[in-house]
Amino acid sequence: MNEVMIFFRSSVTFSRFGRLKSLGIIGAACLSVLGGCATFAPREPEADVRERAQARWDAQVAGNWEKAYSFATPAYRKAVDLFGFRSRSAPAVKLKSADVVNVKCKDATCDVTMRIGFAPLQRGYPETTTDLEERWILEAGEWWRYERF
Repeated sequence: MNEVMIFFRSSVTFSRFGRLKSLGIIGAACLSVLGGCATFAPREPEADVRERAQARWDAQVAGNWEKAYSFATPAYRKAVDLFGFRSRSAPAVKLKSADVVNVKCKDATCDVTMRIGFAPLQRGYPETTTDLEERWILEAGEWWRYERF
């Protein structure tokens, strides 16, 4: 009878250890799942617009007009072709740099301040920077740069 009791007691001890181990594994799994959910939280609109505005201006500085044009609203692209966009948007200066300074969003619109570095095409003038304001709008789940017709 003593042998049976010892076996029973050791199995209870093992069972408690097994439960604790199982709870620890389940707890770790829950934490990793919850931690993973935090990475899929929706981004703030300012972050999305900042990224898209920078990409648009990087394309324009590089002279990639097709890519810069792709950030215009779908309605604008239906009304104005790439050639029209380029003729309206091409500056009379050599673009050197572009940096997002500020993004302020309210509802489905964001106002972006860009700092543009440029060199005048005429000789004798120094490179300089200027701040430009532009508007981005949310349409069909995507942020687009608002262009006037």
